[in-house]
Amino acid sequence: MTTRDRYMLELEGMLSVIPEVQRKEWLYDYYIHFQQAVENGQSEEDAALELGDPKLIANEILLSYRVGQAEKTGSFGKLSKAVFATVSLGLFNVIFILGPYLALAAVILALWASAAAVALSGVAVIIESVWNDTFSLAQAFTVCLITSAIALLLFIGLKSLTTSFYKLTLKYLKFSTRIVKGNNK
Repeated sequence: MTTRDRYMLELEGMLSVIPEVQRKEWLYDYYIHFQQAVENGQSEEDAALELGDPKLIANEILLSYRVGQAEKTGSFGKLSKAVFATVSLGLFNVIFILGPYLALAAVILALWASAAAVALSGVAVIIESVWNDTFSLAQAFTVCLITSAIALLLFIGLKSLTTSFYKLTLKYLKFSTRIVKGNNK
């Protein structure tokens, strides 16, 4: 098996999660690189060294793919996969991408849980008032109405905050991708 074949087989194997049509299109450039190197009198080994580590190339391609998927779908699952793809590029990314992402995602999740608790507290006041006569029914409904209004405002604000967090994370991942690609070329 030639150096080119081993290199491309390794690269293609690491990119197996990408749909075949897109994967073949992206890998075509690497095949062309080997072909042009041989036409210019360069060995396949030198061409492979010039390209660099196929694992690093695969990680960069996967990062671009994951960021594109997250951008298209708006899914937090896809965004998380993009963040973890970024982490595979080095320790710097573990510290400056994964840590803040997990911390901020946890805060946002806790805020959503708090908003849900506020929404449910009004219902709890009504139930408590019916069982134990803590408040009159009119007072309990008033408290429920107030907590429902507060919860609604919280949900609206959290939706905006969550959307902003998603968009800023995507922008940061794209920025990080450009830096990584710029440093490796």
